[in-house]
Amino acid sequence: MKITEAADLDASVEEVFALRTTEAFQDEKCARSSPLRHTVVIHREGDHTIIHTVRAMATDALPEAAQRATGAELHVDETQDWGPADADGSRSADVWIRLRGLPVTLTGTLTLSPTAAGSHQALAGSLRAAIPIVGGRIEHYAAMAITRGFDIEAQLVGESLRGGR
Repeated sequence: MKITEAADLDASVEEVFALRTTEAFQDEKCARSSPLRHTVVIHREGDHTIIHTVRAMATDALPEAAQRATGAELHVDETQDWGPADADGSRSADVWIRLRGLPVTLTGTLTLSPTAAGSHQALAGSLRAAIPIVGGRIEHYAAMAITRGFDIEAQLVGESLRGGR
């Protein structure tokens, strides 16, 4: 299943990137997805900034087959590998999301590009749930969660930058 999301942000790519790569921002992003608990690790490797989050989520909204596979918790393991800025200031990250205990993955690209009014954030990814019979339903639930997470990030960027100005 293809996933595409986009949002216009009222801040420059540099401001958005600087904010996204703070532990405080990532902690709040995770907290807003209502996890049972979460961890955030941000580190730099050369000219790359790597953000790794793990969220333990309750599984009561998942189909019964998924609950049997994961138990009471589902661990959402997300990595964003941000490269250096391009000549025009834009940035992109390779994104991987894996649901531990289930053969469900998202691979894609998250981009930040400059606009006249600030910046544009876009996600293009491929979601795959390799589970016979219920895979389509699992993809549907996962797609809703990914879309919600994207919206949370865009909203949090706006709130954080308005509060900081």
